[in-house]
Amino acid sequence: MVGESEAISHIKNIIEKVAATDARVLITGPNGTGKELVAHWLHEKSDRAKAPMIEVNCAAIPSELIESELFGHVKGSFTGANKERAGKFEAANRGTIFLR
Repeated sequence: MVGESEAISHIKNIIEKVAATDARVLITGPNGTGKELVAHWLHEKSDRAKAPMIEVNCAAIPSELIESELFGHVKGSFTGANKERAGKFEAANRGTIFLR
């Protein structure tokens, strides 16, 4: 993050405080305000930085597949489930999952 304004300094300060915890974080704001940047910085500053950061574009996943995509499935659990597949939450184990 670039900048030294009061607003940027405030965001940096919050990120430093929150990254040291295991808290879940909800990042809100209009399009183009840097939510993804904040999520990446939180991940990099946290103890989870050595584990993966998994990004999920929820809008791109059909509603009938969202559960399988996030939580995984076993072979035969629905039509087209030809093999067992881990979900995004399992892939992000001990890391960060960013749902956008």
